[in-house]
Amino acid sequence: MTMYQAICDRCGKPCAESSGIIAWKSKATARTAAFDSGWLIVNHEAYCPDCYEYDEETHEYKPKVKED
Repeated sequence: MTMYQAICDRCGKPCAESSGIIAWKSKATARTAAFDSGWLIVNHEAYCPDCYEYDEETHEYKPKVKED
């Protein structure tokens, strides 16, 4: 069976619901679960709550810049 999981495109952390579910039957369900868990979805990329911030100048949520 193929299962899908949302993975943060910045830090690589997987999305896990508070119920412990970590994989879903469809991409759409995984994306919805991530969104419902506070993740940011931008241009088909997913960002966990630790990897995005609110930009006061543009009044938008944006992914944080990766630090090397």
